[in-house]
Amino acid sequence: LQIQEVIKFCCDFLMIWLDEENILDVYRLADHYDLRHLSEQLDSYILKNFTAFSRTQVYRQLPLQKVYSLLSSNRLEVNYEFEVYDGALFYHYSPEELETDQVSLMEPLKLLETVRFPLMEPQILQRLYDKLSPCPLKDKVADALMYHKNECLQPMLQSSQTQLRSEFQCVVGFGGMHSTPSIVLSDQAKYLNPLLGEWRHFTAALAPRMSNQGIAVLNNFVYLIGGDNNVSGFRAESRCWRYDPRHNRWFQIQSLQQEHADLSVCVVDNYIYAVAGRDYHEDLREVERYDPKTNTWEYVTPLKKEVYAHAGAALDGKMYITCGRRGEDYLKELQCYDPRSDCWDVLADGPVRRAWHGMAALLGKLYVIGGSNNDSGYRRDVHQVACYTPSTDQWTNVCPLPAGHGEPGIAVLDNRIYVLGG
Repeated sequence: LQIQEVIKFCCDFLMIWLDEENILDVYRLADHYDLRHLSEQLDSYILKNFTAFSRTQVYRQLPLQKVYSLLSSNRLEVNYEFEVYDGALFYHYSPEELETDQVSLMEPLKLLETVRFPLMEPQILQRLYDKLSPCPLKDKVADALMYHKNECLQPMLQSSQTQLRSEFQCVVGFGGMHSTPSIVLSDQAKYLNPLLGEWRHFTAALAPRMSNQGIAVLNNFVYLIGGDNNVSGFRAESRCWRYDPRHNRWFQIQSLQQEHADLSVCVVDNYIYAVAGRDYHEDLREVERYDPKTNTWEYVTPLKKEVYAHAGAALDGKMYITCGRRGEDYLKELQCYDPRSDCWDVLADGPVRRAWHGMAALLGKLYVIGGSNNDSGYRRDVHQVACYTPSTDQWTNVCPLPAGHGEPGIAVLDNRIYVLGG
């Protein structure tokens, strides 16, 4: 009888006693009785303990196709991609043979196809390249070196070879301003583990100090666009930066053609749009578009009127911006930009005036969150959350915020909206 509870109990018992001496027998058992879940558990064991397991004799007895599948996985837990390169060689050569350089790489090894050479540091790649005689592997290493040399174009050079070995997704926060008696800009970076519900720091060299910047994600690179540098007086920024999680480093891209503070930033069709804002001398209506293929900004059709402290989001190939301020007035306007026609359309006003708010697109709808207005005669937080449906051009109110958030960060992950700080 196929009693699932009994089968699960037996499989869990086998996993408790699993080690490198019996793993091949358990694999054969799983294959013989078609225990797919057990086979997946065995794979997970190797993926989690790969660096140590790849140095055992048992590893070299696994079927080649099984090892190829494991080394191709995004779930392979390694600290550095060079460990995957070593693991591919360990299948064919003993550690002693590798240490004494008794290795021939003139003929291509199947497992080396799984190594993501662009994820290696350029210094390691260069040493490997210099060591190799002309062969297909040397050509592959040369391609990886060229990827690093074309740092500016890396977002457009993405492939399976440049994909991080991880299925973990998180919310990340960069920079900002501390609420202290003396204004202090932060270069800190933190990430939220949604499973644990806690924030953790991570450090990247040469992190920019910025606040109120526009943030965009394109091809798993994070872009910080414009913003403020308000250390001694208000000063708008034109500088822009890009963060690469593959190598944990920053790269300064081409600056905006003019300074934009209190702007909104959206990604549509592999372009980044910086929309309006102000430069602390005047309000802006200009819209700039960044092309990562050329590392250049160009102007597209501007807004009909100036706006700053607004929010933006992209949905179904279009860009939407809501509310904001014009002079001293708070707005409840909604405008939509279609890049195919390079035109802005005015849509239904939102239910409440607000500025310095956030906006998110989720499941075909737009959500406008937080911010403040002066409807009561003084500036106060807006708790009301409004939801817009593009297909009907209508607004509805949803559950309000439990507390006020002015100038918050907004992120969407796993069909949830995160409201950060403010």
